[in-house]
Amino acid sequence: MNQKVAFKTIGCKVNQYETGNLRQAFIKNGYSIADFKEKADVYVINSCAVTKEAERKSKQMIRKAARLNPSGTIIVTGCGVQANLQEIKDCNNSKYHIVSNYYKDDIFNIFSNSSFKSVKKLIHYKPANQITRYAENGFYSTSNRIRGLVKIQDGCNQFCSYCIIPYLRGRSRSRTSKEIFLEINELTSNNYKEIVLLGINLGSYGNDLKDENINLTELIQEIEKTSGIERIRLSSIELPWVTDELINAFHNSSKICHHLHIPLQSGDDNMLNLMNRKYNTGQFEKIVKQIKKKIPNIAITTDVIVGFPGEDDMSFERTYQFIKRLAFAKIHVFPYSERPFNLASLLPGKVEADTIKKRTKKLNNLSKELRKDFFIKNIGQDRTILVEYRGLKNNQNYICGLTDNYIKVCLADTKAKKGQMIKLKLKEVFDSYVEGEKI
Repeated sequence: MNQKVAFKTIGCKVNQYETGNLRQAFIKNGYSIADFKEKADVYVINSCAVTKEAERKSKQMIRKAARLNPSGTIIVTGCGVQANLQEIKDCNNSKYHIVSNYYKDDIFNIFSNSSFKSVKKLIHYKPANQITRYAENGFYSTSNRIRGLVKIQDGCNQFCSYCIIPYLRGRSRSRTSKEIFLEINELTSNNYKEIVLLGINLGSYGNDLKDENINLTELIQEIEKTSGIERIRLSSIELPWVTDELINAFHNSSKICHHLHIPLQSGDDNMLNLMNRKYNTGQFEKIVKQIKKKIPNIAITTDVIVGFPGEDDMSFERTYQFIKRLAFAKIHVFPYSERPFNLASLLPGKVEADTIKKRTKKLNNLSKELRKDFFIKNIGQDRTILVEYRGLKNNQNYICGLTDNYIKVCLADTKAKKGQMIKLKLKEVFDSYVEGEKI
């Protein structure tokens, strides 16, 4: 009888990519994919520990899987395991595998060759500091997604004071260009038009590759030569790696998407110092202005942490005004979540929950205003979207997709298919999207 496996991913795009790898490993070995709401023979939960809420969701999914099929096999992996091994063990009385990030790429083999016998929990664990190489499992993250995800780097050496990722994923390590291009070729053979380059600290790509003299910009320029790929998108990049070389590559390329996600975290220099960020607001503003001068239509989006220890009213107001002045295309606002093991947990000046909530709301409202301003700035331009969605509205077929500069566009259309590139003119601004007209 055909065995079914269901997957649940909590957390970042890198986790999504890794779940895609695991999905392919099970499919190639005869399993069919079930929805996580259904009864399955195997449940794989790729957990997260970046915030308390992510940890709560991870444990909730373990309990849900146990309810859906008490006799099924549960596999729990990811950063939640790395951060909270004992809590994951104690979460439920069911039998399940607990697999740390060190072994994540080999989960199918571990599952296939293990037997519970007299124990309820099979633990496959090593600390993250023992992860010294970029792990390959021979499977690629091809699925029904419109964009092809390509992970090129893992781990981080930055040790920002609020972040535990270096303790969970280990030090920075890069994937060889040979393996990257094998995956890209697989994606093009499956008719993917856009790829997204992923990493925990994407800009550090190549620093550790002793046998290759290559950096992120040079890798992108090589990918540009791949026929079939029409768009190359970066997931996120830290400011110290936004170099003149990279900005020029964006300016000169017809394939690199005009969208840069550059995490800010705070617009106050004292906060940035306490966060152990590697820049100040003056440096950040200088580079953003340089990018916008070179590439006027680019979308620059960012992350901001609200309520970091020591953030008083003046610190927050400086952040608010800095964001407004730089006119980001969108802000991802994160209420500060205290994590064990990091330096920020030792800092005084904890911010009240109600204050964090109010500040978060204020920045989210600013984000909506800035998003709309960015939409208005682009009205009348001719752009191309990658069709991601087809639907029916007021008895009329319509499609939606993203432009290369991160604008969601919807338009009436009866023929375009998902994954197709459509040329259009941006016509009218709505709250969360722009209405387009086919050219």
